[in-house]
Amino acid sequence: MLTAFKYFLRLALIPVLYIGTIFTVLVTIFKDAKWGLFLMIALIPQPNIWYKLHSNPYGKDFMDILFFAVLIGILVQKKGFDKTDNSKLIIIFILISYLALWNSSIRFSLPLPFTTSNELLTDWKNYAEMILLYFLVLNVVKEEKQQKVLVVIMALVVLFISIRSYRNFTGGDAFDYDKRYGGPFETVGLGSNHLGAFIAYTSAFFLGLFFYDKDKKRKLLYLATVLFSLHPLFFAYSRGAYLAALCVLAFYAVIKKRSLLILVAVILLTWQTIMPVSVVDRIMMTRTEAGEFEDSAGGRILLWEVALDLFKEHPIVGSGFGSYSMSVGGIALANNTTLPEGGFDSHNYYMKTLSEQGIIGIALLVLILLMGFYSGWRLFRNGKTPFTKGLGLGFMGCVIAMMVTNVFGDRWSYFALGSYFWIFWGIVDRSILLQPKLSIQK
Repeated sequence: MLTAFKYFLRLALIPVLYIGTIFTVLVTIFKDAKWGLFLMIALIPQPNIWYKLHSNPYGKDFMDILFFAVLIGILVQKKGFDKTDNSKLIIIFILISYLALWNSSIRFSLPLPFTTSNELLTDWKNYAEMILLYFLVLNVVKEEKQQKVLVVIMALVVLFISIRSYRNFTGGDAFDYDKRYGGPFETVGLGSNHLGAFIAYTSAFFLGLFFYDKDKKRKLLYLATVLFSLHPLFFAYSRGAYLAALCVLAFYAVIKKRSLLILVAVILLTWQTIMPVSVVDRIMMTRTEAGEFEDSAGGRILLWEVALDLFKEHPIVGSGFGSYSMSVGGIALANNTTLPEGGFDSHNYYMKTLSEQGIIGIALLVLILLMGFYSGWRLFRNGKTPFTKGLGLGFMGCVIAMMVTNVFGDRWSYFALGSYFWIFWGIVDRSILLQPKLSIQK
């Protein structure tokens, strides 16, 4: 009976979601923009759900429709567009990426980047929409009560993803490349390393909130989210995510809870004993017994060298948005080099940005990360409620995790993966605007 009931729920989910979304879009535009925003945010990191809508009319445009419904709702309901000190920087960041799209389109003789025949335009559109979520959150979720609702929704989503990992995946006695948990991101071609990065930066955010928020129910939700997230964090087998989590713990130990230093020390001294065997196996694979880098780590270094070669050819503005994958094969051939598996990605977002957008692009990326951290710091130091102080601390941890994980791959530019970062930042900057003596409004 229970099995039949579950089957019925799964069968009914997509039609209900599709019809419900149509109704939500109308409500979002004409009554309250927050409902479309809440639905979109609940679904963003679960493409395994919203990709099933693709077979329905306009199903492939599902997330775009919700995005523009919220945007139109803001205009129709005259909510206004508030600005912060970070607004101009973020807009410039988007515009520079679009100019980089023109650069690669011209360089590789692609159609001009305002027609769908340009193969890179869709990638850029998704990238820009992801960043613009900052402005949607900033201008829709204007009260602390609404921010708390949004935070709870995101915590429940991460908890749901983590519980599915716990139920559906069991690590073996030894690490196996073919047995890694990729979670909902596998639907959009992203692997377990991306899942590990997502879990690292989102759980960092909720751990920061756990330290300060006084509401018992929310604290219990944050704690459950962080504890259950250990399962996908471990069994994504992402060494970059492991390092990010350790850096966040060390940061929180210094800033908030010194007793965490004991936990960090215990992990560093006893990790080979306390970690799952397959996780230990994965970490130990970084170098071979001869002291050389194993294939995965060594391959990344080779790809970084290729990115540097590309940067040297175009140091100021780079070779253009999305151009690394189109250039790396030719560079490897010219250097008589064999690319490792997955060689059409730089496996380091900083190197990718350096090669595609040059000095200008990498400087803007670093500035964005620093300003995000500074927003968290300001709210943490000056927030008037425990919830806002927790937001500030959590976002600082989130930024640190982002900084670390992007050393090992592109954990930044994918809509399903990176959107929560911009949503967190939008909540933080809106909270700053709400502080009576901390206004950053222009």
